[in-house]
Amino acid sequence: MASYYAIVVLSVLAFFITAGHALDELVLQTTLYIKQTRAQDQRTVGTDSTAIIINWVSKDGQDATSNTIGHAEGLTIYANLAQNFWVTIMDMVFEGGSLAGSTLKAMGLHGGMSSGRGQWYIMGGTGELTMAQGIINYKIIQEASTSRTFEICISSYYTTKYTIPVCGGIGGIFP
Repeated sequence: MASYYAIVVLSVLAFFITAGHALDELVLQTTLYIKQTRAQDQRTVGTDSTAIIINWVSKDGQDATSNTIGHAEGLTIYANLAQNFWVTIMDMVFEGGSLAGSTLKAMGLHGGMSSGRGQWYIMGGTGELTMAQGIINYKIIQEASTSRTFEICISSYYTTKYTIPVCGGIGGIFP
């Protein structure tokens, strides 16, 4: 009987120790718009235009009066000529609004989809969006010869920057 109580006490202690160290997961669900202006917000790497450095504008709406809230900065590479797919690796840098100072790291394919829809995955974040994981569903809502507008729907889990230990001590060891 004593061993039964010992097991119960140890189980309860294990639960509280684990719960006390669990990260506080929060959810981000929002819709934003990325404006890709070919001549203005991107430049080629090399001479063949198969790798492009991007700095696309992010806005909180799709019209001209919408607020700029940041940029999608990174690299897009022409990966599949037959299907016209580009692999895009980017940091969504938030410079305005409630997420100012935060970033999301996203990656995935775009182009070639006849419906103009696709999905990127979120593989990290900083600031308020620390340790973000999730997806970005997008659709191309406007396309012209000089520009393209993506409507992006972000769905991500993250933990606030306040729950992560800060490096300190000798050699950057966590306290």
